[in-house]
Amino acid sequence: TPEDYITYAITHLEQTDQAIDDYQGNGSISFQLGTYFTASGDVPNATWYRGNRQAYLNRRDPGNSFSHIGVRGAVRV
Repeated sequence: TPEDYITYAITHLEQTDQAIDDYQGNGSISFQLGTYFTASGDVPNATWYRGNRQAYLNRRDPGNSFSHIGVRGAVRV
């Protein structure tokens, strides 16, 4: 879910001083498949934009993808 993603992104940044899902560098735009917006058919996605040094959360139709999109698998223990 987006909440889990934000928690992981902040923790990773604090521990490694590196942003996750930097599609302009070493990463991809990450679909958050744990959440689905039934009204639009979209799922949330997240990435890091280097140019303006910002995390970006959005929504996208999973059938409308391109090479910079991936997913982040997770297992809650």
